[in-house]
Amino acid sequence: MKNKDIEKKRELEKKVVVTGGGSGGHISTASAIISALKKDYKFNNKNFLYIGGDLGMTNEKPGNSLEQKIFANETFNKKYIRAGKLQRKFSIHGIFLLLRTFLGFIDSYKILREFKPDIVLSTGGFVSVPVCLTAKMLKSKIYLHEQTAAVGLSNKIVSKYCDKIFVAFPSSKEYFPPEKTIHTGNLIRPEIFHKSGKGKTIEAMKKMLVRQEVLPIVYISGGSLGSHILNRTVKDALLSLLQDFQVILQTGDNKEFKDYELLMKEREKLSPNLRDRFFPVKYLGNKEIGFVLNNIDFFVGRSGANTVYEMGVLQIPSIFIPIPWVTHNEQVKNAKILEKLGLAEILNQGELTPENLVLKIRRFYEKEKNYDSSEVENIFLKNAQDKILKEIGIQK
Repeated sequence: MKNKDIEKKRELEKKVVVTGGGSGGHISTASAIISALKKDYKFNNKNFLYIGGDLGMTNEKPGNSLEQKIFANETFNKKYIRAGKLQRKFSIHGIFLLLRTFLGFIDSYKILREFKPDIVLSTGGFVSVPVCLTAKMLKSKIYLHEQTAAVGLSNKIVSKYCDKIFVAFPSSKEYFPPEKTIHTGNLIRPEIFHKSGKGKTIEAMKKMLVRQEVLPIVYISGGSLGSHILNRTVKDALLSLLQDFQVILQTGDNKEFKDYELLMKEREKLSPNLRDRFFPVKYLGNKEIGFVLNNIDFFVGRSGANTVYEMGVLQIPSIFIPIPWVTHNEQVKNAKILEKLGLAEILNQGELTPENLVLKIRRFYEKEKNYDSSEVENIFLKNAQDKILKEIGIQK
């Protein structure tokens, strides 16, 4: 960054904590608010802190969380607590996670007592519960952003202690007290609007763009953590898909199933002609995501809140395959928002077979998409960052 740009930035007068993690949706929302703050304000270790969790995926040792991976190269002040998920069913693993939740409260108290924040902005996830409740005890102002069309247990708990609640979708207002709930839209990573980028995925996609008029490009993703079921279905459908389409598949990095490694081996088995039509990637970072999203023909994958919101903002036609076991049917509710607007269709996981996936993709691509662009824009607002910063008293 140029020195002149740094000089233009103002001092961040209030001490701000941003917390939230555990999934790509919570983390990318936290990343978006951090980016909005960094654009106009000078950060230092005394006025800004991000707090995430250290809990990785099942069968991974603590210290390998998604937020630790994503923010590994960021220079802003950050700390990670011993977070544990709140379980609805009794199990031995649940006892371990409950113990970690108590440890998370201890870690939160030590960190917040030293930092003394004026404001805590939560983007959700189990890590936010000990941070927000401890901060409330220490007299900080608490603000919550809810990204989904439904509400999870963590945000239900935190919402009781919030000063204001910001929601991505108008339908989410029914879950919270109306007097402190505001429809701001979702916080959007500015990187999704970037039409250039760097990385291996970009180089692979540039080769695909040469053939795009004949072979449309589909981006398939099981979310930031990946989906084993979707990855294996794509593997079994691959030869059929590549007859008519080019595929970028975001697999996640699950150490148990090793889907990425398996799909890379499948790619190597393909003829050179087909090999250039398929590119698996563990995770699309901020330097790649904008180029990919702005050059695909349509999207296929899970319907997490941030995924649906980004498809809505960019008005990308989508086939959503909601996770059926998510609490409160959250992903189905997210997907139905774009389905009702005419920009998406839903493929239930119970119907997910290689044959059905190929058939659905072919029919969806050929189908004329009828939707009102202005109606989509009224629901999928783009200026959530500015609204939220004004509401929490940082910007005028």
